[in-house]
Amino acid sequence: MDFDLIITNGTVITADSTSHANIGIKNGKIAAIMPPSPSLPSTQNVIDASGCYVMPGGIDAHEHLHMRTGVGRTADSWRSGTIAAALGGTTTIVDFVDMTPGEHLVDALHLRIAEATDAVIDYGLHMTLQPDLYPIDGVPRVISAERIAEIPAARAAGCATFKMYTAYPNMQVQDGDLYRALAGIQAVGGLACIHAEHGDVIESLREQAKRDIAREQARLHQSGDVAAAQRSPYAMSNAHWHNRTRPPWLERESVQRVVSLAEDTGAQVLIFHLGCETAVNVIGEAKARGVGHVFGETCPQYLVFTDEYLKRPDGHLWVCSPPLRPQADQDAMWRMLHAGTLDLVSSDHCPFTVAQKDTGKDDFTKMPGGVPGIEVRMGVVHHFGVRAGKITLQAWVRSCCTRPAELHQLTSKGRLAVGYDADVVVFDPHIRKSLNQSDLHSSMDYSAYENIAVEGWTRDVVARGEVIVRNQQFVGQVGRGKFIKR
Repeated sequence: MDFDLIITNGTVITADSTSHANIGIKNGKIAAIMPPSPSLPSTQNVIDASGCYVMPGGIDAHEHLHMRTGVGRTADSWRSGTIAAALGGTTTIVDFVDMTPGEHLVDALHLRIAEATDAVIDYGLHMTLQPDLYPIDGVPRVISAERIAEIPAARAAGCATFKMYTAYPNMQVQDGDLYRALAGIQAVGGLACIHAEHGDVIESLREQAKRDIAREQARLHQSGDVAAAQRSPYAMSNAHWHNRTRPPWLERESVQRVVSLAEDTGAQVLIFHLGCETAVNVIGEAKARGVGHVFGETCPQYLVFTDEYLKRPDGHLWVCSPPLRPQADQDAMWRMLHAGTLDLVSSDHCPFTVAQKDTGKDDFTKMPGGVPGIEVRMGVVHHFGVRAGKITLQAWVRSCCTRPAELHQLTSKGRLAVGYDADVVVFDPHIRKSLNQSDLHSSMDYSAYENIAVEGWTRDVVARGEVIVRNQQFVGQVGRGKFIKR
């Protein structure tokens, strides 16, 4: 057989095995996986992967490109964000659709697709289900029956996954609405993706914290000790209050409620961005008793940073929700990723610039939440996980490539197998890469990973048979990415 491209001499890493093989690519698909041989089939295009890992293209199913927020659009466009993703070894992303209360889900989907014309890699979209009826006479915002009825149309239009929040006053879904939505998602064979925190109690704790801070500041100023007032941890600008008003038990309690509703409705549920051991234990307990449709996601920030970053003068740059946790929780995330209790690693790339982050630097309740990381995900998990001996090469590929494709119904992605899309990464474990802002390719003006370097980085990327990264340089065409209807 003639091939358009052959990748040879590499160590092929899959979610299940390690082997030496050559990969033949034809018409954008993997056409053959061949044993090593000194003589290659006829082709003019060969990538020599000697000394490198050859693995499926990364799947990042959680990021926020060009997203509307209260402080403006997030900094990365579809062009800059997907180029950064590709340079980090990601060949497919799944971003989000949001909508206004009166907008039909399918109309919102088409508008979001129209925004993504500059994408350089393939992409899917989660449909966000948020309250669309405003409060009347003190009744909380609700998801209308009409909105729930739109779920089948959104599924038919290509959204197999639906996101909901149990926190944030303007986004929070009440338990009854969550139950009805999960039933609707289960009926169409979809996956519910949940931001799980106990929003009502969080708001109460934030109000109490503001009162405590004001009381302590007043006491210090009345004492005349201005220096002590300036040094006091009781300050609205102290980002660690973000952590203190979102304690672990509120995350665990919310995850427990969501898992209970999933068990009753039979809906497949993925809990987003977990960094708290007690919350992940809920998922582990469910899996142990045979619940096979509840899953967990973590993110690089929970695998690298701890809540100590929130105590820094610039701690607001690391504010995210749920918040960063202590070292013991980070250690637990690695153990649970190795064990498979956590299913996948996504970036949750939410690129706010320093100026956007600074809009809330004086008030922890107004600090925009999000940590950028779309380019560093694969390298960070390899360096801090594989090289550190915390997870295996197979667990790395499983959590960053194969499992995301399975859960998010990307049926032609995430595996090196005949008939799958030829999305292939050549990863050199010996490349040393700085993660400083000046060495990355997002539109961000800072890096959360400043002064951190990793050993091991993506060298070449093939996406649907096209070489789009060669020797760490982007060489693909802007706009080549396709919407994946799932």
